[in-house]
Amino acid sequence: MRMNEQISLLICKHLVGSITEDEQRQLDEWRQRSPYNEKVYQRLHDNERLLVEHHRAQLADYQRPLADMKRQLAIGRRRQWPRWMAAAAIVLLLIGVGVYWQRAVRDVSPRHQEALAELIVPGTTQATLTLSSGETIQLDNDTLYPLHHSSAAARPIASAEAVPLHQLATPRGGEFRVVLEDGTEVWLNADTRLRYPEVFNGAERRVEVEGEAYFKVAKNSEHPFIVSSGGQEVRVYGTEFNVHAYPGETAIYTTLVEGSIALRLADEHDSSRELMLTPDHQSMFDVQSSTFNVKPVDTDVVTSWRSGVFVFEEQTLEQIMRTLSRWYDFDYEFGDRQTAETVFMGSIPKYGSFSEVCDIFHKLGGIHLRQQGRKVTITAK
Repeated sequence: MRMNEQISLLICKHLVGSITEDEQRQLDEWRQRSPYNEKVYQRLHDNERLLVEHHRAQLADYQRPLADMKRQLAIGRRRQWPRWMAAAAIVLLLIGVGVYWQRAVRDVSPRHQEALAELIVPGTTQATLTLSSGETIQLDNDTLYPLHHSSAAARPIASAEAVPLHQLATPRGGEFRVVLEDGTEVWLNADTRLRYPEVFNGAERRVEVEGEAYFKVAKNSEHPFIVSSGGQEVRVYGTEFNVHAYPGETAIYTTLVEGSIALRLADEHDSSRELMLTPDHQSMFDVQSSTFNVKPVDTDVVTSWRSGVFVFEEQTLEQIMRTLSRWYDFDYEFGDRQTAETVFMGSIPKYGSFSEVCDIFHKLGGIHLRQQGRKVTITAK
């Protein structure tokens, strides 16, 4: 049995409580052999991360991407896409959790560890909290800090008084989850800003978001929850939905997972002009024309960033690189526009190394990613 397989087995035995004393000694020796080994061991004992990996494996089932590829090629023929675009609609996939385990537990020499440290790496749990007073606090996975203070709830806020807002911001290469004062949970993707009051004290529970965030809103039929992003507002009472609203992009995407939500222009006060969205549908708000367009979507695909994998459907390579560059925090350029406009579909592991991402594009898509520091140039072979 190879070393990585043996260690995988020992970790599995430890997790289920069937490891012997001799096997435990072997596992402890392996953990002490390098800091990298110990980090892998700790990550595989993180229950939330294990759930993420399990969900990622389900999303990355090879049968679905293959079926998607066939469907995409068929659509391409119907739409009479250029031959180069249809031929490039490939599948980018993670082949099960086994790849993660097998690569994660491999022995790495100190020299290799130093080289890995210099590579572009996936994001981590991190954010900056800016209080309404101007004080800033750095948050990470080990930080315990109250993001609201119940003592403020006793003071009613006059309608004409400006409500002081906190801001929670994730950088490029960061993600964070926060529970607001009313119990609403918000997951922030990379390069995202959430502005919210310390306490919801009024007829509405109103927040602002720039970037991408997933909301699980606490139910309260008397106090609607309002999410303002760009030129649109989302009104909900208790539901789950995803908002993709990065500054500089031409559209804002709102995807409903369950419940119902109403969308309207930010300056629109006539409730009869609201657009109602039903589950498994996505609204695209055109920033320039201020118009809405609705279509059915697979919500697992849209919200896959929360589950340890990026799933792409009918997206250009430029759109994909925009997403990856936020998470891995790198700059990029294309060798030519044709490569940037190539349409891909499939999945890429969110917590995999950047070298694995490059390998996927290179081996399965004929796309070469050349790295120089934090700059990546994308060309076709």
